[in-house]
Amino acid sequence: MKNWMPKIWTIMSLTLLHCSPEMMSVKEDESLLENLMKTHPDQFQDILKNKDKYEVQIIYTQINRDSNNAPSFQSFYYNFDPDRYFYPASTVKMPVAFMALEKLNKMKVPGVDKYAAMLTDSAYSGQTAVLKDSTAATGLPAIAHYIKKLFIVSDNDAYNRLYEFVGQQEVNNKLKAKGYDDSRIIHRLSIFLNEEENRHTNPVRFVAGDSTLHEQLMVRNPDPLPLKGEVLKGKGYISGEELVESPMEFTHKNFIPLDELQLMLRAVVFPGYKDQQHTFDLTEEDYQFLYQYMSQLPSETTWPQYPSEEYYDAYSKFLMYGNDKAAIPKHIRIFNKIGQAYGYMIDNAYIVDNKNKVEFMLSAVIHTNENEIYNDGQYEYEQVAFPFMKNLGQLIYQYELNRKRLFHPDFSRFMVNYDKVLKVSETLHPNLYQNYQHYHVPALDYRRIKRKDIEPFIEKSKSLPGFEVSKLGESVEGREINLVKAGEGATKVLLWSQMHGDESTATRALFEIFNFLASDDALNVFKDKILKETTLYIIPMLNPDGAEVFKRRNALSIDLNRDALRLISPEARILKETRDKYEPEFGFNLHDQSKHYNAYRTGKTASISFLAPAYNYEKEVNEGRGKAMKLIVSMNDVLQEYIPGRIGRYDDAFEPRAFGDNMQKWGTNTILIESGGYPGDPEKKELVKMNFVAILHALSEIAESRYQNMPLNAYYRIPENDRKFYDLLVRNGQVFRNGKYYTMDIGIFNSERTQEGETYHQSSIDDMGDLSTFYGYEELDAGGMKIIPGEIYPPVVEVSAITEERAREWLQAGYTAVKVKQIPDAKISATLPISIVPAAQDILVAPDLGQEANFLISKGDVVRYAVINGRVIELFDE
Repeated sequence: MKNWMPKIWTIMSLTLLHCSPEMMSVKEDESLLENLMKTHPDQFQDILKNKDKYEVQIIYTQINRDSNNAPSFQSFYYNFDPDRYFYPASTVKMPVAFMALEKLNKMKVPGVDKYAAMLTDSAYSGQTAVLKDSTAATGLPAIAHYIKKLFIVSDNDAYNRLYEFVGQQEVNNKLKAKGYDDSRIIHRLSIFLNEEENRHTNPVRFVAGDSTLHEQLMVRNPDPLPLKGEVLKGKGYISGEELVESPMEFTHKNFIPLDELQLMLRAVVFPGYKDQQHTFDLTEEDYQFLYQYMSQLPSETTWPQYPSEEYYDAYSKFLMYGNDKAAIPKHIRIFNKIGQAYGYMIDNAYIVDNKNKVEFMLSAVIHTNENEIYNDGQYEYEQVAFPFMKNLGQLIYQYELNRKRLFHPDFSRFMVNYDKVLKVSETLHPNLYQNYQHYHVPALDYRRIKRKDIEPFIEKSKSLPGFEVSKLGESVEGREINLVKAGEGATKVLLWSQMHGDESTATRALFEIFNFLASDDALNVFKDKILKETTLYIIPMLNPDGAEVFKRRNALSIDLNRDALRLISPEARILKETRDKYEPEFGFNLHDQSKHYNAYRTGKTASISFLAPAYNYEKEVNEGRGKAMKLIVSMNDVLQEYIPGRIGRYDDAFEPRAFGDNMQKWGTNTILIESGGYPGDPEKKELVKMNFVAILHALSEIAESRYQNMPLNAYYRIPENDRKFYDLLVRNGQVFRNGKYYTMDIGIFNSERTQEGETYHQSSIDDMGDLSTFYGYEELDAGGMKIIPGEIYPPVVEVSAITEERAREWLQAGYTAVKVKQIPDAKISATLPISIVPAAQDILVAPDLGQEANFLISKGDVVRYAVINGRVIELFDE
């Protein structure tokens, strides 16, 4: 049920990275930011002591996702004052860019979009025309190119042209209409025009060749400017070459309070989420466009090409990196807008770490003008402002790395293509991860894919250069089974996926691998080597009948992976005949495993497990199996960089009926890849990416024969799979039995069910007692609390009357179930926020093995938590 799951209270430990014990003990309250800064006095003592001198303001917003990836926000403030003026500098460019796209959408003029050529004319004092743009690939100015430059290098002229297109009056009317009541944007940047000149905005024309598509005349804003009292700063300023010894006036300058600045960014990063007023009227393509250029680095830009000596990665990314010249790690993306002028430095950012599944928003301003003279160029940016921004960003990032989350975020929305793919590195594999979004197939972003879902991509493969698609045969129910061939090398490799119909992770990755191998970009050397040295034979979906109903077995109820000897099923015969025809040297047997596996004796899920299958009961290692083991060692080394500690080794007991074991026996060096569970990733999107990286890396290793240098004994150092993970583990609760309370842990599984094409979860208590050697995707420490069944709410109610609000009231009052006249179907029952029972039932039994997980957890007379169908609901805060 959407948005029902509350915040996390106790969850699995995350890896600690450079986080001091003092930081970890900081309480999350209104003093959080101040207390965090106090843990690093070497970096923040001067700031804390002189916060008003530096006019520091900070807003840090935590983002927590629910099971549907919907975000909730909690903001923390330091020295924030919405009425304290600061000069917003280039941060005003961000909302003007949003409004330019919004205006285009409302115009609805045929042929006029953000990529159309927009020529700016001049018709009033101070105005200048723009008829060409040498920095654009087309040689012509366009709104898209202006926005691109505005975000990547904070180009002032680009902002001015968008300001002129939208118009001063429309900009400020829109700000007010959207609830940004204290913001004002009333002048251009870097050119000094008077108030009347800024009221007038240039005429513009959209053209295609010699044709004018749309013309907008010069506009004057007749409205009073949205000023709010006199604003004076400092004790002097330079005018011309003279020092004026009186405060500088900022009354008629732009202003956006820090909270409204962050809210504007949030409106685009999380459009419309519980906040329709503040949103901008943008298309999904607009959002993807903005995500690209808000996060793209100068080095990733082709038009124009920015010299890296001047335009380093952190050129427009102050938070976390200050003015560092080193490269920003590619797993970190910063969607932001900075500003720097008159001694003020501002950064307004949404920061994402794809590797560690971290996200947060951070907005900050600092003012450095020790001599209190403006326009003299003497500001302490290098000494104070840049270090502050870097240290603050890193402080919050390190805190976020260790902050507990119930669900990891899904960042697929922000996987955008950048102008330039990075050059191939010496180690190659990081680029596979970093550039994954270029080859990603969003249409396959869910597990329950069927034959019809992959058919468009099978058809597409037929037209890919160097690819051949053939029909191998049909399934029991007549669905086509295809072979995709690529490459022309001597080493033959067979890959087959989804021989179990409900194991689709690798299937999804294979189509992205097709995109990768057929693409033309900076990784050509890598992919060309694979295609030159190997020939790939790929069966993307061996069991389409099982996939149709998302079940393991085929339409004959046969497990294909136990049919390698008798070959009863047509699908098994197809696989055996394909192997015999091509006699591949290597084989990849691609599966999914239970999400409840962990890496042995660790609290980390076995997200990916490998196996070089045995070919006899003695589990001997011949040359072929040894090659498979070495290849697995190499893949393990790569994946440890991205999912450290989450790699397992599958049980190698010999199974004489299994295909992997027999492939090994028949002379094909076989690697089993099993995709398990990953916290916060119910659709296994991250594990699709891991398959993409692992398989392509393995193919490269085969093409180069590098795997031969890997130590064979390292294979046995990969921890074995263990099955120690519950969906929910309640620890140390007091359970009443036979007149006494006993301290017990309760392990709960949530099994996936399907009804009319929709999925839901049904919980079951699997074990009770000492589960100290087990782990949970979600853990709750009930130490000192009692676990009670609760009571049945006496009156009979209609199912339609059961709302989240009413259910919460019943749970707080000690009721875990309500009576209904007629029990609805299983899906509705399972997703209700409280248990339901027949009208005739009056008693609930205590939690026990095999039962649905419905109970209360109380401390004293207060019900603190409820567990309803395996979902934890926090009822009272501490």
